[in-house]
Amino acid sequence: MPAHRISLLACIALVTACAHPRAGPGVSGAGAREAPDESCLLSTGSVSGRVATITIGLTDAVDPRHAPLPRNDAERLVFRHLYETPVRLDCDGHAHPELAGNWAKDDGGRRWTIRLRDGAQFWDGAPVTAQDIVFGRSGVGYTLGALEARVVTMTLAKSQDDVPPALGDPALAVVKPAPDSSWPIGTGAYWATSATTTAQEIRAHSSRGDTLLFKFAASGDARDLLDAGVDLLVTRDRALRDYAATLQSFTVVALPWDRTYVYVTAEAPGTRFDGLEQAVRAEARRAEGGIWWLDLRACGLGGGQDSSPPASSGQHRILYSRSDPTARELAGRLAALTHAVATGRPADDFSSAVAAGKDWGYVVALPRVTADPCRTARALLPSSPATLTALVDTRPTAIVRRGVARWTVDQDGTVHLAP
Repeated sequence: MPAHRISLLACIALVTACAHPRAGPGVSGAGAREAPDESCLLSTGSVSGRVATITIGLTDAVDPRHAPLPRNDAERLVFRHLYETPVRLDCDGHAHPELAGNWAKDDGGRRWTIRLRDGAQFWDGAPVTAQDIVFGRSGVGYTLGALEARVVTMTLAKSQDDVPPALGDPALAVVKPAPDSSWPIGTGAYWATSATTTAQEIRAHSSRGDTLLFKFAASGDARDLLDAGVDLLVTRDRALRDYAATLQSFTVVALPWDRTYVYVTAEAPGTRFDGLEQAVRAEARRAEGGIWWLDLRACGLGGGQDSSPPASSGQHRILYSRSDPTARELAGRLAALTHAVATGRPADDFSSAVAAGKDWGYVVALPRVTADPCRTARALLPSSPATLTALVDTRPTAIVRRGVARWTVDQDGTVHLAP
């Protein structure tokens, strides 16, 4: 049974990783929460009103210590509902106010002034200040300053006509430590604590009295989540997508192509990698253009340059993250083509190994869209010169129960409740 699809007009436009939002220089109404563009809404039928509890299925582990920077799809989904950035970039690249109530540009677009929304506060009731956004944060190509208690300035190395995408980067989400919880205190509409988190679920409450219930698949089979009645499940498994398409109460929606798998090596691969999209269980295609990591010299990184391969004794290794089944499948195929051996590492160990750059090769998942390319590159790629070969693009599928809630899609492909 074919998957039902909706028209996400901007999903196709997401091939450009650093696409600039097209919002104007200001937003009327301090603290206003704009409705998302209709093209970014998932069409699931009419919704009569907000229900008391909305259940979201998760197929990956969630570690609160990673917040607000997600390391997998489940963390991206959960953190998006709990933590806020100054602006949100929708699937069309339009900027919407989040912690920012309004903004304006000066000096031909080299300086942006952002005023916090009225009433912005942490979960514990403390007001959010400009220092909360500015302190300890910086990026390549911009600097932040606290002009007043509730006014932030962003000064750019190069002028820009539209709202700087970095204002929507998860690295600018405002959090502070919680003395009695593993969850950092955020500013989003929903809050979670250690007391509301178990091995089976995460409960996030709002001041309105409604609850988001994030449930893990207890058996490891995500079909159980659908059978149990979740309202949203985001998956990259084609078999799970096809199963959901047989259930009459769900709509199955193809989301934007949001992830590119690359082969990172110290030498240019001598083998042509064709047909890899057929080697993985995820919905995949041959990697296409719009790649932000082609030239990272401005970030002080050497991606895309050739260098001597690392010294090696014995068989060459291609490393991948054990928690990523697509990376495992690709690494196995690459190993067969290059007479190497595919070796899995725990996620944190894999990240450390990539940063060190001492192994023969790595299969790395990179986002196709990033608000801050330099930060993303430093987090996911080696600092030493390396050759990056794009392998495949993948995209997730949203499985949505009809008539329960309105969902919207951000520029990076994240699904969340519509304002």
